[in-house]
This record gives sequence, structure tokens and C-alpha cells, in this order.
Amino acid sequence: MHRALVSDISKSIILTVGLALMFASPLTQAEKEPAQSTALAETSAAEAADAMDAIERLALEAFVDGVVVTSMEDNKIPGATIAVVDSDGPLLVKGYGYANAETREAVDADYHLFRIASITKTFTATAIMQLLQQGKLDLNDNVRMHLGELNVDDHIGDITIANLMTHTPGFEDRLLGYYGSPNPRDGDSTIEQLQAIAAIQVRPPGEAVSYSNYGYTLLGEIIAQVSGESYADYVRKHILMPLAMNSSDVRVKTVTGPDESLPWLDELRAREARGHTWSNGWYKPIDWPLARNTVHAEGSMSSTAADMARYMQMHLNRGTLGDAVILQQATWDTMSQPLFRNSERTQANAHGFWTNNFSGYQALQHGGSINEFKSMMALVPELGIGVFVSTNSDSGGALNSLPRRIVERFFPDKPLSLPEPPEDFGERAQRYTGTYLNTRRTEQRFEKVLMPFFVNAEISSTPEGYLVLSRGGSSTRYVEVGKDTFASLIDGTVIQFGGNDPAQANWLYLTSGSAYERPTITENPLILFVPVALGLLAALFSLIFAGFRLLRPATPDTGALDRASFALVTAAAAAWLLMASTLASAMMTYAASPTAIFGFWPSPGLITTSYLLWLATLLSVAGAIAVLAAWKTGSTLDRTLKISLRTTSILFLAMILSFYVWNIFRIAG
Repeated sequence: MHRALVSDISKSIILTVGLALMFASPLTQAEKEPAQSTALAETSAAEAADAMDAIERLALEAFVDGVVVTSMEDNKIPGATIAVVDSDGPLLVKGYGYANAETREAVDADYHLFRIASITKTFTATAIMQLLQQGKLDLNDNVRMHLGELNVDDHIGDITIANLMTHTPGFEDRLLGYYGSPNPRDGDSTIEQLQAIAAIQVRPPGEAVSYSNYGYTLLGEIIAQVSGESYADYVRKHILMPLAMNSSDVRVKTVTGPDESLPWLDELRAREARGHTWSNGWYKPIDWPLARNTVHAEGSMSSTAADMARYMQMHLNRGTLGDAVILQQATWDTMSQPLFRNSERTQANAHGFWTNNFSGYQALQHGGSINEFKSMMALVPELGIGVFVSTNSDSGGALNSLPRRIVERFFPDKPLSLPEPPEDFGERAQRYTGTYLNTRRTEQRFEKVLMPFFVNAEISSTPEGYLVLSRGGSSTRYVEVGKDTFASLIDGTVIQFGGNDPAQANWLYLTSGSAYERPTITENPLILFVPVALGLLAALFSLIFAGFRLLRPATPDTGALDRASFALVTAAAAAWLLMASTLASAMMTYAASPTAIFGFWPSPGLITTSYLLWLATLLSVAGAIAVLAAWKTGSTLDRTLKISLRTTSILFLAMILSFYVWNIFRIAG
């Protein structure tokens, strides 16, 4: 067992205890009874080994306590469950805070289940590797070979199992309606559910990582088709049960079929930790309903820290735990190797895990985020340790750094030497600076409208010759270390740029495995916000102007086209403002009730919005035609009104074009 977890504090404790024992020992007794002294020495050595083990664990627990408790207080995290293991077993398995803050129920790391979300993907990848070693599939197989009647969008390029494992099938991402299935119907087969949430292929497979939950749901179906068992049954039978992970399952938060009677599952559901938000000075539990689909492979696992300790231990032992052989060692060795990376120097996807660098040590990790649960699991095979942490609030992501902090605290850093910025870098910095968009985004669906708020990365430069990466409210400074390659001043992790244009890099590849690309002209948020803002302002002024005009005496010589154009543009203005208010109200409902995403999609409010959108569009087009016709035949309206109608019509048409580009017309599906 690796014993590098002896901290400076623990070493000093051992030295102090040793010196005290040495000076307190009756040497004359040893001289009188040498044989007995030898036996005592052997006993003392064994006791010392036990004491060292205890002190190591004590030092580890003290450090973790400090990090976790401080972070929970600073970030308003109600509860956390932790496991730290080496290849021989647990070093620390402990709960902190509340599983249910309303009842003040304390977290028990052996008892309470936390939702580990996308860490489930490592179980899915492990299952795929099991089937691989049995010769039932190959990672280079076209996925159509193993998906039966399920249709997959591969119009740009064929998709392999390896593409799905590494998030490179070329699918766009989707969010709204995904977790509960759009308009879910009780009794839908898995195939029907997968078709309902199908993703659209928007780039060639293997071009770049674009994180895809849907890709992993397809892996789950491949596992079911190849094994002849449902994904949930397969994982339970071939991974969970052999590892004695009796407090884990992917069905805890999803509906079960009408013919399934699983009393043990009801018992697990009774042990779930609750998700929380911070409200009015205390934690508010959130009641998430069961997801109505039975698609599990991308993120449905719930587990305890004690169970996850066994799972990590299996991986640290290259696929085995006691008598349980989950993977053959050769298969696990393959699984731990990079399968795809965006660029030469950035971290990779290793058959379902993401690689990372902790103070110079290579790690295999995966995070998870769903509703109010944030989780992280990291294995450092070189050091023989694994760390799992899960929390029950959105703010819990602050503790995802725990694995890295443990490595930094208890293991010596490998030397980090970074150069000074090149003197000529200021002349070349413009090639890299600008806005980049994450490939994990929606391009063909309504959710594209959310893109400007969540998927941007900004690259800027400093006068000293550094690049600054800003995203998610934080910034990191980088220095050039090679062609298109930059290293973080904090920990040396690398980002790289790609593209053949010598004047401007088109790709940004991050250490995390994420890929970002330059936006096209139509993906500039100004193309959305400016026309919409001007169009809605024009609609407001049109209604105000129409109100004043109604108070004035009618002009008897006004032509029919003039009257029609005025009426149509005014009606369009009313429809646009009504549509905007209905959309705002519908989206506020989703924002105010996190569980609304599990309801029917689209909601009645969004369906109403869709009808109003089409009505406003038809009225605007008809109004523009009437304005143009009146213009050509000679309008009798006064000059101010003519300019107003023409300008308003142009702005309405620009808004319609913007809505088309940003997929707003697909708001109802």
C-alpha cells in the first residue's frame, strides 16, 4: 500500500512519539533480558507500523476536514460525502453536513445516496470494455451495427463506438426536454425515448470533442443490444453486485416499468440525500420528481461514498477487487490510455475518463453535475490513490478541487519551469485573441438562444506578453511555451490553438478536453440582440403612435392601401409585444421552478408563444407588403407616418430574420 500520505505534521508527530519512547525506555531491563528485549522490539515495530497508519489517516482526515468544512461554510454547501482510497482500501470515508437540512439529518457516507450524474459515464465505459474483452464488439465498429432499429443521424460521417466514448460523434448538445423526454408518454420503449431525444450531427466525427450526453445514451443501448440485458440490469449484474456496491443503482431517480417490482430500489430511494438551494438564510430542500424516461447510461447513477470507494479501488487495482474481476488487467491498461485528444499537448479522453495533471502526476477523472448535486472522482494511478466527493447544492462545485488539493498537500510537486514571454509575442498576440464558442452547444434547436450566456471563452493579451483566458467568471494567465501552445502560470496546464489561417487561430483547445471555435457572423449575439431590441422598441412606439392617431380626426382621403398598411403594422406591433411578454413569462416559470424541466416540453406558455410568433410574423410580412404597395402607388399619408411605417416594417423583418437564424421559430419543438 502506498504510504506517501505521511505529511510533515505526521512525521513530526512520529518523531516526537519515538523520542519520548526512547528516553522513557528502561535500558537496564533490555540489558538484563536480551531475548525478551528482541521480542519487545519486534512487537514495538508492528505497533509502530500500526501507529504510522493511524497517524497517516489522522493527518489526512484533519486536512480534508479543514478543506471541506471551510468550503461548505464559504459556499453555503449543506452536505458532502467523501471517499479517499488507495489500492488496499479506504483511507477516509466520511460525511459532512446535512443530507436533509430541513430535518437536520446528518450525512452518513455509508448510508446516504448522492446523485453522481456524469460519473455514470465511467460505468458505461467500463461495461463497453467488458464487452470488448469478450469479443462482442470493437471500438471501431459503426454504431449502426449494434443499435438495431434505432436511427442515428450520421449524415455528415459514420460514427464509431470510439467516437461515442470520446464525445466526438459530431452531435450538437441539447438541454430543454432532455431529462424528462419531450412530451414523455408512459410505456414508451427505450427506442422510442431515444428517438424523442435524438441529437443532430453538426460536424464530422472525430473533428473535436463536443460533450454529448446523447452519445452515452447510445452506448447504453449498444450495451443492451449486445448483452441482451437492459443497461440498468447489465451494470447491476456485472459491475455493482460483483463489487458489493449494494447501495448504488441507475434507477433511483427514474421511473420503473409497470412490471418491475423492486423493493430494494424503494429502500435505496428512502436513503437519498436531498438537493438544496440557499433561501432566506437557510437551506431549502428541492423535491425533484422521478425522471419519466428509462435512459440511464449518461448520468443516472446514485451511490454512497462507501460504494464509490470500492469502485475506485477496483480501478486502482487494474480492474479487480478481491475475487471480483471486472476487467482483465490488459483491458484496464488499454482503458487507462488516451483514446482521443483535441491537440498534441492538451489532456485527452481515456476510454470514458478524462485525463488531467495534478502537480505533474497524471490523473484519470470525471465530474458530474445534475440539478443540485455536484460530484468529482479522480484516480492517480501513479500514486495509487483515488478521491471521490459529492455535494447536494449547486455551490458544491467548489469542492471539486479536493482531489487536486490532496495531491498537492501530501505529495511533492514535480518541478514546474516556465519561460518568460517572448519579446515579439505582442506582435503575434492578435492571432489568438477574441471570442470562442464551446463545441458543446445547440446549433439547430431553440436552445441556441441560450448560447451567448453559457458557452463563451474570451482570449485577451497583456502588455507583458501573456494571454488571459476568461470564462465562467474566472481568468487564468498563460505564457507561450511552443507553437500555438501556452502554459498556465498557476500549474503549467496547457492550452493550444489550431487552424490553418496564419492571421487568426480558429480553434482553442483547453486542458479539460473542451474544444472552442471562432463564431461565424451569424453566431454573433449582436445579430440576435440588436434587431430584437430595435424591433420591440419599434413595436412599442408604433402602439403609442397609433393611440395618439386614434385621438385625431380621421382623414377622409386616406387610401385603402394606406389604411391596410397602418392597421397591419399596428396589429403586428401588438402581436410582437404580446409574444415577447408571453415568452418572458414562460421562461420565468422555468427559472422559478427548477423541476419544471421534468414536466411536459414545450410548456403551454411556450406553445402560446409559438402561435403568437407565427401570427406576428404573418402580420409583419403582410404589413410590409402593404407598405411597399402603398409606397409604389403613392401614399397619401403624412411624411412622418410614412417614414414610421417603413422603418417599423424593416425592423420587424430584420427581427424575423434574426429569429430564424437563432432558431426561435423552433420554440415548440
